[in-house]
Amino acid sequence: MRRIVENMAVALMLLFLTVSVAGFLLDRPVLVSYAYSDSMTPTIDRGDLFFMNPFARTGDVGDIIVFHRRDGWTVHRVFAVSDEGYITKGDNNVATDQQDGIYPLVKPSDIAGKVVTISGHPLVIRGGGDLIESARKHLMNVYAVAVFLLLGAFLTFSGGGKKRRGRRKRKFIRVRAKTLYALLSVGIIAGFLFVIVASWGTLAFSYSSTLAGGQREGWYLPGSTFQRNLTVENSAVYPFHYFVEERGKGAEITNGRSFRLGGRSSRNVTVDVKVPADTRVYRVEVSVRSYPAVLPGSLVGALYGVNPYLPLAAYSVELAFVLLAFYRLADIADGDVFRIRTRRRSLLSKLMGDD
Repeated sequence: MRRIVENMAVALMLLFLTVSVAGFLLDRPVLVSYAYSDSMTPTIDRGDLFFMNPFARTGDVGDIIVFHRRDGWTVHRVFAVSDEGYITKGDNNVATDQQDGIYPLVKPSDIAGKVVTISGHPLVIRGGGDLIESARKHLMNVYAVAVFLLLGAFLTFSGGGKKRRGRRKRKFIRVRAKTLYALLSVGIIAGFLFVIVASWGTLAFSYSSTLAGGQREGWYLPGSTFQRNLTVENSAVYPFHYFVEERGKGAEITNGRSFRLGGRSSRNVTVDVKVPADTRVYRVEVSVRSYPAVLPGSLVGALYGVNPYLPLAAYSVELAFVLLAFYRLADIADGDVFRIRTRRRSLLSKLMGDD
């Protein structure tokens, strides 16, 4: 029974990986996707993961479909059907996508699938898309750095050992103390980088450009301007260097894009927005990246100006020097050799990396 459960778990993992790779290679959602705007709120909130039937390439009025338009993949509801195609609309939008010719009618060839529903309600995982997006943007970069550090650690600390004669299979793995220290150092540096990147985030708000501006909160007349304050908070006890960038049509930060925050403090970021002429829902995002104030702010700022991930290299070098100094002072190179008994593991245990 245990073997059946393990094989089923492995099969599900492989299926998920296959679907993910297929979606990446085809540049289209397959089986699962997530919403990256508030246009379908409250049916599907931004960051919600939803499931789709990729074999359903048509839809009726009221169906929620995933389709491609010139600015990317979109999930909206079928508002009307004509001989030329589909008219679509987000549940939270004030107008259809095709009003005033903003977007063309949706053709069946543009549809990637239909959202799976149960009793009329879409099958979603609240916040599941946010986790995927966070991993895609942040974790993969940190793990890439960790891989390079791991390779460098083995090249630096691992020495050649004497080869054993004979072909008898060993029951023990011999690991030198300096190799264990190298692995521990890689873990410390990777963990430190992970903590930095995990503190990054996004502040966001949505608004509508509509001729009914002012009748509801968040509705503005086309061509008008408004101001929004967003709060950046340092919940840690140690000071951080902060860098903020606006992402959104007509948005501009007016009170500084870089600053230092002490522990348990906050600061307001003021965003001025000029409402576009096109009447639809817009989303303004402000990316917030923070770095511990253990390096000069001028150095971090200069590196950040080249690439937001470049300051991580400076932190890695600084921490690596500290660990290397401890390595030398503690004479770890002359440490003992540890022996680890090997044993057979199940397929699931191997994939999960269990000891």
